[in-house]
Amino acid sequence: MKKHIKHIVLALGLVLANACTLDLREDPNAVQPNQALPNLLLNSMQRNLGGLFNTFSTFGMQMTRLQNSGGSLYDNVYTPQSFDGVWTTAYAVILKDADELIKTADANGLARHAGMSRVITAYTLLLLVDHFGNVPFSQAFKGSANFNPEVDQASSLYTVALNLLDKAKEDLNTPTIPNGGYLNGTAPAPVDQFYANNYSRWTRLANTLKLKIHLNLRHEAPAASTTAINALIADVSATGGLISAANENFVFRYGSTIVDPDNRHPRFTATYVAGSGNYQSNWLMWQMFHGYGATQGGQPGDPRMRFYFYRQRNSNSSDPNEIRCVVQAIPDHYPTTTGTALLLNAKAGMPPGIDPDPANPAWTRTFCFPTDRGYWGRDHVDPQGIPPDGFARTMWGAYPSGGRFDANVNGNVNQNLGMRGAGIQPILMRANVQFMLAEAALYLGTTGSARTYFENGIRFSMADVRAWTVNGTFGIGGASPTEATTIETFYPAATYTTDVNNYVTLALAAYDAQVGNDNIMDYIAREHWIASFGCGVEAYNLYRRTGLPNGMQPTIIGTPGSFPRTFWYPANFANLNGSVDQKANLSGKVFWDQKVKDLDF
Repeated sequence: MKKHIKHIVLALGLVLANACTLDLREDPNAVQPNQALPNLLLNSMQRNLGGLFNTFSTFGMQMTRLQNSGGSLYDNVYTPQSFDGVWTTAYAVILKDADELIKTADANGLARHAGMSRVITAYTLLLLVDHFGNVPFSQAFKGSANFNPEVDQASSLYTVALNLLDKAKEDLNTPTIPNGGYLNGTAPAPVDQFYANNYSRWTRLANTLKLKIHLNLRHEAPAASTTAINALIADVSATGGLISAANENFVFRYGSTIVDPDNRHPRFTATYVAGSGNYQSNWLMWQMFHGYGATQGGQPGDPRMRFYFYRQRNSNSSDPNEIRCVVQAIPDHYPTTTGTALLLNAKAGMPPGIDPDPANPAWTRTFCFPTDRGYWGRDHVDPQGIPPDGFARTMWGAYPSGGRFDANVNGNVNQNLGMRGAGIQPILMRANVQFMLAEAALYLGTTGSARTYFENGIRFSMADVRAWTVNGTFGIGGASPTEATTIETFYPAATYTTDVNNYVTLALAAYDAQVGNDNIMDYIAREHWIASFGCGVEAYNLYRRTGLPNGMQPTIIGTPGSFPRTFWYPANFANLNGSVDQKANLSGKVFWDQKVKDLDF
């Protein structure tokens, strides 16, 4: 009996001894990062990058009038809590997973995994720097060794990103070594949700992110930026090239599955499932409807309008119970006309692409309703409450959110319409690249013609918007639900091509009429801004870097305070990290934002 008791005591002692080594900060039921398979970590990073981009894009679109935002003053459009989600996703998921995966990949010859992870890390780091300024990185991911990582200078993190991209290119292009080594020939291939294991496209993405960095640095270091951008343009080697073809666009794709899991575009599920959701930007719809006097299918407007927006109504309401602004006077600080003279906002200036004739009806539509055709959104930073207009307001269209093409059906939305949520996140498109190159050529004198890049940017945007909604793919992966039949019937390819050519002719005529780089850039910025629908990240950078396009719609309140040059630190960072203080206001700029222009309107 005593022998059995000794055995029991000994076993219990061993259990207790082992228990003492258990790290109680880790969930014993969860797979820890250093135990996860490389492809599981890479899958998680890619999936979460789509969601991270979507939220950051919303912030950027709201500030640049690509999407409506609520609030009344710039300081209260968002709170520090508004950014907790992106902070957690960036640090606790994407960057943490990447940190673990890169260590594993480098140690085991998983070079392709490492290269993709470094590109995603660099892009995530750029998102954090460009939106918050100084953020932690060098002291992050140390666990209990440092619960209060200090922030790094934003400029130093740009250097970190460039170094990551250079190493990623090496990872993505090193040849296979049969029996282990830097690229282990027996290593499993990464599961690639972006480029289907085409590493030359990942390489072009890395180069394009370097272009993005050096363009942002053009005020800070113009000579270095010029040299770096020219080198990127000139590099025709196997590790050279920028995103230039449709199947090289950096997009995250969604499906149309409703449950287990719901893999539809988040903007679709926020609006088509139950109605309501986001308000579209009146200013973007105004600009697209009236710009250059262009037409789409015989009606006024940019050829992309019916792809961007779906109208649930085809006429404007006069009922103040539905839309209160119909009985309100236009704010005094809004652009308008007396019939014989334009009255512009002094800070905003003249919007490019709009006929300045005071008799132009566009100038009577700068508030409340942007057209006479039922486009129903809201004005910039509108503090009104929400009336019962969920099945009246204009919704996301087929591009990029996987909604419905506007073929004048104008019925209420539901989740079985259009592309049924099979949209994309247009993270970095070939059109963005052309407009970036136009800006660089104009201000830095880099290789190529700014005018040619300008034209290419418009044409690439027009082509990709239609191609996605008709084909459901950019040449990668299986086709998704499309609006092909509706589009080809209502807006045939030949008609669309004619309208696009006419639009380009009008845009180039306006471009050619400008004198001086800033006036030319106003038109480059206008087209880059419109092409960035769904990509608020690039629109927000463009607006701060150039202060353009001019003539943006003011807030409803005439004195809104400081435009957010960066955003609040997230509450879960500022409140819990003892090494950092919350920002006093939103006027502090990221280091590369050196354009002296007042955006506080």
